[in-house]
Amino acid sequence: MRPDGRMTVKNAPNNPEDERPDLVAEERQRIARELHDRVLQLLSAARLRAETVRRQLLDDRTALETELRAVEESIDKAITEIRNLLTESQSEEDLQAGSLERRLKQELDIFCARTGFKLDFRCAVGVHELPLAIERELYFSLREGILNAVRHSRATELRLALTKTPQALKATLRDNGVGFDPASIRGGSHYGLKGMKERIRKIGGELTVETAPGQGTEIRITIPFESD
Repeated sequence: MRPDGRMTVKNAPNNPEDERPDLVAEERQRIARELHDRVLQLLSAARLRAETVRRQLLDDRTALETELRAVEESIDKAITEIRNLLTESQSEEDLQAGSLERRLKQELDIFCARTGFKLDFRCAVGVHELPLAIERELYFSLREGILNAVRHSRATELRLALTKTPQALKATLRDNGVGFDPASIRGGSHYGLKGMKERIRKIGGELTVETAPGQGTEIRITIPFESD
């Protein structure tokens, strides 16, 4: 912890210029992963539904309307995901420092309005207490966790807490959804969770996941501070 109250994080990159080629490659890989997991799946589902409509439902007005509405929703989500990817590709200069809590609250409010989630959000990290690079990676990691809960968990409750101690910053994201078998994602193509871990590792932190089928999912992030 610095004398002015701001936090210094262990193992954060000292000179971004030294890693720029690697960062460019990482960003390209991230976008490819996100397009695969977040956009192509939505568009594939929309295409399958449209094919069902064409082959089976032209004479059933009620079923036709239901399927067309689902196609519209999938396309709307794909458009939103593409816009979000463009936003995430902004440089650090395009993201306002000290806005971590506000940005997370905005995201959560939007998702709760759409899905009816019961939300519990608590943030004990003050404005400008984190370096911008840390805010950026933490925000996008937590945002991905929130998106995963919205898309896959079938949860009704979502809890996000950010706390700090003299030793570390901690974030916990918990949902009461269906959970999953952690062994099913090891070595697989689950880019969302893998990308979250890579982001947190890049800023010297650790991300762990506790889940089981039928038991919900809890994501824990710990980012240690350097000792004075």
